[in-house]
Amino acid sequence: MPWKRPAALASALLLATACTTATACATDVPAPAPRPRVAPYIDLASGTLDIAAAVRESGQTDFTLAFVVADRAGTCAPTWGGTIGLTAAPVQADLDEIARLGGEVTVSTGGATGTYLEAVCSRAELTGAYRAALDAAGSNALDVDIERPVTPSTVTGALADLQRERGTAVTLTVPVAGVAQGLTDESAALLRGAKAAGVELSVNAMTMNFDPAGADWGDAMTAATDAVAADLAAIWPERDRAAIHRMLGVTPMIGVNDTGPVTTLADAETVLRHAEERGLGFVRFWSVNRDNDGCAGTVSPSCSGIAQSEFEFTRLFGGGR
Repeated sequence: MPWKRPAALASALLLATACTTATACATDVPAPAPRPRVAPYIDLASGTLDIAAAVRESGQTDFTLAFVVADRAGTCAPTWGGTIGLTAAPVQADLDEIARLGGEVTVSTGGATGTYLEAVCSRAELTGAYRAALDAAGSNALDVDIERPVTPSTVTGALADLQRERGTAVTLTVPVAGVAQGLTDESAALLRGAKAAGVELSVNAMTMNFDPAGADWGDAMTAATDAVAADLAAIWPERDRAAIHRMLGVTPMIGVNDTGPVTTLADAETVLRHAEERGLGFVRFWSVNRDNDGCAGTVSPSCSGIAQSEFEFTRLFGGGR
């Protein structure tokens, strides 16, 4: 059975009653897994978020910045959102604010829209584009969000080159197929290619916009996460369950999803508790820009579509609940 925190606590209590303060008591009871690192997504290209207010209201300081893509002409020129230069003044102001508040950032490429660098760059060009984006953000953590067709060897080769050059922490963010299947076939192939190329990585499962197959949405997201973990265990059979969980993270879409499901605050709590119990490496969500109730009942990039207070999900995931 998967390790559960209540069971560990019960074991510790039994051990404590068997030992007195005058008796040395050796134990093999494992320590609780570290709390998953939280770094929610910010749509940096939108320019609509007051980052200082988000930090002040939630206590969250680490973020994943989205998305670096090709320019509008579709050339291998990295930009924020297709239109904003990597060193544009508004972007630098946001980066400076996060740094001033003690935060760290991960740079995310790809996403749901725009022209992928991964689709128009050669391997060497892609390595250079990744390098430029990281340097501009003052980061060495890269998240590659692949939701559309790419040439896997170009992506995995560039990541391997980048990692050899500067030891970059790499995450591959991939969609989930559903409650039972876990990874899509394309995502599984990409991960196998990354392993073959020697890339050390973590995997971010996007638990959003899939068919819950009649299940409660919170339960569907946790079941999909477990299905992804099983798929990773098949790709990395040499790793034990704890190691598989440490390399895995999860990202729900707060509020109304594009395909209909709704991630409530209770669902978010379910996802977070499951991540803690499994010992997952990290939790993110899409997105801090949406963490408000400005558009009840609708899907929007700037609000969640549900009743909530501002930055309520950010507080919950970040530990300020």
